[in-house]
Amino acid sequence: MNKVAIVTDGVCDISQAMIDEYDITSAPFRIFFGDEVYRTWYNEKSTISLEEFCSKLATTTKDNFPKTSIPSPGEIALAYEEALKKADSIIGIFLSAAMSGIVQAAQNAAKTIFPDKDITIFDSKHTMSGTGIQALEAAKMAKAGKSKEEILARLKSLNPRVRTIFVMNDLNYLYKGGRIGRAKKLLGSAFNVIPTVHMQDGIINPLKAFKGNNALSENLNAFCAKIMDQCETNDVIITHINHHEITQKMYKTMKETNSNGVNIHYSEASPIMGVYTGPKSICISYIGNFDKSWLMK
Repeated sequence: MNKVAIVTDGVCDISQAMIDEYDITSAPFRIFFGDEVYRTWYNEKSTISLEEFCSKLATTTKDNFPKTSIPSPGEIALAYEEALKKADSIIGIFLSAAMSGIVQAAQNAAKTIFPDKDITIFDSKHTMSGTGIQALEAAKMAKAGKSKEEILARLKSLNPRVRTIFVMNDLNYLYKGGRIGRAKKLLGSAFNVIPTVHMQDGIINPLKAFKGNNALSENLNAFCAKIMDQCETNDVIITHINHHEITQKMYKTMKETNSNGVNIHYSEASPIMGVYTGPKSICISYIGNFDKSWLMK
């Protein structure tokens, strides 16, 4: 039995293999298409497939545009109950409080439903695999027998250097979902420009807009080669929706420049990412140094 169990939420976008190997527990986020409700726990566990999600997304109107909702108190409680079977203490690592109410809801559930249990909530200040990569690091430490205090100290130290970069065909999905943050300035970019954004201070911020897929691919490959020497932890996560060609090149570049034995996790994203980013997007997450000039070859 571990000293600490890690709980996260359905936007973590980490894999079944990570969940299983490190005993991570997840509370599901909900996706709404009008009256239809679906749940996503992590990358490979969802009641709607990515293919089905994209098909439904293509037929949406302003009346049934997809929305997300945080886990219910009961779903959070079930996640805590599962985690408490594995350890006496819990660290909950959740989607940025600046973007969602999950941090507050998780705190409320801990206080009202489990007042006598040792549960601490940590605001990841990120979304998607930016949250997941922090849950993964914490879970690795938990499996190694580290104390709750050691894990929390590590999370607090690393958090300012967690990087979550998104590529989207446009920003309309972020805008319609109310999560665009400071990146709204890119909404006025010229037609056929592909914007990139990143998480900073818990919200979405603009980076660079590229003119076409060739420029995007060239600059992302250079960026991927650069960050392999910047990782402070042993993991990089790339997920995508309908961007196979470019992300495969990114993955190949990372493998060829990986001199430090970093684990490169490459997969399709969970459906919930599509609510934020639309039907064609890429997400890169790692922990380490970052300079936006690295995206400009």
